[in-house]
Amino acid sequence: MKHALWRHAALMATGLVALTAPVLAQDHVNLIFRQFDPPTETAGLQAAIDAWNTSHPDIQVRMETMAGGDTLAQLAREIPAGAGPDIQHMAFVWTRDLAKSNLLLDLGPLIEAEAPGAGTDDFLALELATLDGKIYGMPWSADTFAMAYRPDLLEAAGVTLPDTWDELATAAQALSNGDGQYGLCFPAGSAPDSGMWTLVNYYLWSNGSTLIDETAPGTWEIVASAEDIAAAMTYFNGFFTAGTAPESLITVNSWGDPELIGGLGRGDCAITFFPPQTFRAAQGQSELPLETGMIPAGSEMRISHLGGRALGINPNSKHPEQAWAFMRYLLSPETFKTYNQYPAQESVLDALDFPENEQGYVDMLPQARTFERYISSPIAVSSMTGLINREFGAVFSGQRSPEEASQIVLDELAALLERGKS
Repeated sequence: MKHALWRHAALMATGLVALTAPVLAQDHVNLIFRQFDPPTETAGLQAAIDAWNTSHPDIQVRMETMAGGDTLAQLAREIPAGAGPDIQHMAFVWTRDLAKSNLLLDLGPLIEAEAPGAGTDDFLALELATLDGKIYGMPWSADTFAMAYRPDLLEAAGVTLPDTWDELATAAQALSNGDGQYGLCFPAGSAPDSGMWTLVNYYLWSNGSTLIDETAPGTWEIVASAEDIAAAMTYFNGFFTAGTAPESLITVNSWGDPELIGGLGRGDCAITFFPPQTFRAAQGQSELPLETGMIPAGSEMRISHLGGRALGINPNSKHPEQAWAFMRYLLSPETFKTYNQYPAQESVLDALDFPENEQGYVDMLPQARTFERYISSPIAVSSMTGLINREFGAVFSGQRSPEEASQIVLDELAALLERGKS
């Protein structure tokens, strides 16, 4: 079994050698790097920064932590006043908005002088960091979902890991025993932030559809038909009508809900879908091994969404070259040996070893796509999320048929699109 190199943070903290970036010939420089992961998840990142500071005595970096929810407002206050950190940790979807407000440095000249890693084409989701042809951030870490399952339950039922959505429904039937063990668990709640949104899009995208897309430059149209949406509603509602998913999940909204995390470990659920951090939490609560596999394929493709974080430089930084040198170090394989995240570069993904039971994420990341098509549309993503979760929930609870609910979705999407254009 391979050993994940990030498990050896303590060794790396003392043994990591310097990145090949040369020490810049100038006086001692102090940089501030601000990030928003909770302190409980930053030990590996701090170990990487400590290693940098040891090997770069002329460029010292101090890490600040600020809650993600406070970060944007704080940057909007600090940077126009000439303050703020030198390097900023950002969600993918923040980069364009910060760039539009002149809160990020155009990285083009720095990239041209010394490109990071294997070059910008190697980075996932670079389009979200690009505005008017200029790059304002570098994708840093990436995450997506994978299918998480109990291999012992599949083996006992004689079920192979399902490869398609149809196979998943069949497998769920075989894995449900009518005595508290269900084949599939997923958050089917109707709250605006319910995780149902994620699965709906995986299903639609993999079957060649999408809610909305730019069909020609500047032309946004609703792509999904009523039949497409009704088919997705019927598919997921089928797990409840067949008794292969517990009806209690109709009130569960979060992928991190204890009913899902604990359910997989207890064996109440044989299969679910998790992002990496949630999978690790579930493994921590399970006495038996858990595994991950790829998201089921539809008629057109296999796909998941790509989320993650990016790095940017404050336009006020007095040391942009040194900040860029440190940023390239954060993007390098050396950092990811201790930083417990997946890199947003295909070559770095290939260069690192990850836990064998997380192979599903490694396999899915190159096939994941961002929500860029929705982010750039005239409709607020939050409006689409709330609408989809509400109407899928209406079907699950029996308030509406898939045909009724899908037509409501189309009508409201059309109204939102018209309003967004005006």
